[in-house]
Amino acid sequence: MMKSLRKFLVLQLSLMMALCLGACSGGGSGQAEDPSAKTVKIGVLVSDTTSAEALAFRSYYEDYIKSVYNVEFMFSDELKDAAAEQSAIDNFIANNCQGIISMASADRPAQIEKCESEKIYYAVATGTLTDEQYETYKGYEYYVGAIGPDLSIEYQTGYDMAKYFLDQGYTKFGMFTGASVYFTEMHIYRAAGMLAAMCDAGNGTYNGVTGMDIVGKIMADGGEVTTGKIGSIELNGVVSGYDFDDAWFGKLAAVANDPEVEVLLAVGSGQVTFAGFKPEGKMLGDIDCYTADSVGLMEAGTLNYLAGKFSASIGPIFAATLSAAYGKPIRTSEGNAFALSQGYWVAKDAETAKKYYEVDSSVTDPAYSKEQLDTLIGASYDDFAKFVSAYSFDEIKK
Repeated sequence: MMKSLRKFLVLQLSLMMALCLGACSGGGSGQAEDPSAKTVKIGVLVSDTTSAEALAFRSYYEDYIKSVYNVEFMFSDELKDAAAEQSAIDNFIANNCQGIISMASADRPAQIEKCESEKIYYAVATGTLTDEQYETYKGYEYYVGAIGPDLSIEYQTGYDMAKYFLDQGYTKFGMFTGASVYFTEMHIYRAAGMLAAMCDAGNGTYNGVTGMDIVGKIMADGGEVTTGKIGSIELNGVVSGYDFDDAWFGKLAAVANDPEVEVLLAVGSGQVTFAGFKPEGKMLGDIDCYTADSVGLMEAGTLNYLAGKFSASIGPIFAATLSAAYGKPIRTSEGNAFALSQGYWVAKDAETAKKYYEVDSSVTDPAYSKEQLDTLIGASYDDFAKFVSAYSFDEIKK
């Protein structure tokens, strides 16, 4: 009887040990479970769904990243205000998203607060926080960080584009200010830079202000830019928003065909707004991205200047968000979220635009491949920052 009982207890103990070892060692493999084996769901907030830039970014995530990583993306509808952003975040939460990448900026503080309270990783793509916002949120556990042109780069990009045409002697301009009326900061800063260049060239002011002060003036005016003389320079037409109704298209056509406009400047989407109405002989500058359409427009002489983000530029912020979801957040030496800047590739002729596009257009071997992004997952902050800072065309090509 004792022998049978002893045998029974030994068998029970052996079974318990086997179960314990199996549970603690991932089925007996002796290794921790690979986090990449589970699908990570990421929501993407967007304020633009129609521009070449917006479509190129989406294609990089859905056509390339999704094919090489175990990840699922949910894209929001076009978001025009803070209420819409909050509603989209609620939808992502309801669908069990583990991270959110934001390309919408109506109210980023509210986005960050919401994600922190819901314990969802949050990152900013193609943009940055203001210095004040960064100081407030850099220590938040679920705030990953931001990568994109900082606002000073956005301002300078608008300035440089306008100056390019001003230096050629053009004095009469029209503008498309995009989402400035939705208080999208990057569009406001780009527009302010264009106006500042006009102030400098025309020895005048924009409604009494110059330089960076123009940013505050545009914001105080509800995101609107007004026409009028800026010294010897004339701003003769402005279109804003993304209404896509007959009245909106009519305004685009009127400004594009105005004989008192020599150059059309767009803070974004110029290839799908002014380009469709611009008569031969007028100049067009745009801040967007490199696509087959943009190359074709430059070859046809319809588009004359393009400051473009390369679509794979949103790769590192994805890698950082995925790394955080894997339990390997990338933080500064002080333990804070990162704030890193990337600029634009500028083409002033079709040959350059084509060269840029050929590097960035592949959905099988894009500018930032999986092999490159894999090195960022779990990377140190210094290595991550070094990678992001090497964004010029020549550095990417290497």
